[in-house]
Amino acid sequence: MKLRLRFLLLTLILFSFVACTKEISREGNNGTGRGAGDFYATIGGNLWNADSLQLVLVSSNGVSINGLSKTGDQISILLPDFKVGTYTFNAQSLSYALYTNLLKSNANVYVSNADSAGGTVTISSIDTVNRVISGSFEFTLTNPADNSTETVAKGVFDYVPYTAGVVGVIPAPGQSKDTLEMTVNGNKFFASNVEISDSAGQMLIAGFSGTQDVGLFFPSGITTGTYNLDFTAGLYIGVYNPDPSVTLLSQSGGTITILSNNTTSRRISGTFNFVATPVGSGPTANLTQGYFAANY
Repeated sequence: MKLRLRFLLLTLILFSFVACTKEISREGNNGTGRGAGDFYATIGGNLWNADSLQLVLVSSNGVSINGLSKTGDQISILLPDFKVGTYTFNAQSLSYALYTNLLKSNANVYVSNADSAGGTVTISSIDTVNRVISGSFEFTLTNPADNSTETVAKGVFDYVPYTAGVVGVIPAPGQSKDTLEMTVNGNKFFASNVEISDSAGQMLIAGFSGTQDVGLFFPSGITTGTYNLDFTAGLYIGVYNPDPSVTLLSQSGGTITILSNNTTSRRISGTFNFVATPVGSGPTANLTQGYFAANY
């Protein structure tokens, strides 16, 4: 389950980067579409409002509730179940919360599963007809780098629409297995676990091996051809995490080639390569000879 929660976290970070680079605003939707609800809290005593992006993704593995302000402050909540109830956060819980600022190159990341951090989230209602959820939350989060804390209080998500995605599809008997492999700085990477999200017009293919993971993000229904991987453009993105504390992105020069995408059998394959670099300064990674084939 922790591996699947890491995958959900990767998904929400990607959506958030897209929101930043394309300056998405979902205000004024008159009660329909993502971002139509209220989503706010106080962070360190200051009012925070998810006025740039509100994204709730539901899958068989749980739910991720994500809000992004126009100033780049992100709150993300991951829960193992999608049902009414109160979820407790601590170092041992499957539930997880995160706060950071995506516009700062060296921003602190505060999490709920380190040291004495913790909190609660309550899903008070799920309207399956209108597909909206409501609830409340509060946390004390810790930055593992220096043990500093941040308080998130009086949090509310009210009538926020959710999208049901498909994550981690298990192939039916007789179908081919999912595969993702590549070379990282000359070393072979074979994913022991491949997971897929196809939701809200976007597809994500992610592979995990030990502490490393790689994700490829592109529009659903993509056709055969070669596309540039550049997260600043917001459509085709590569992400590589050499360990859970480091995120490197395809910022220019990389490509993804779709070899096939059978929308009937729902199987996609392709190749990729990119230089993964940090948003600010830091080490890079050269990803070459990438190949994937997966059912979605």
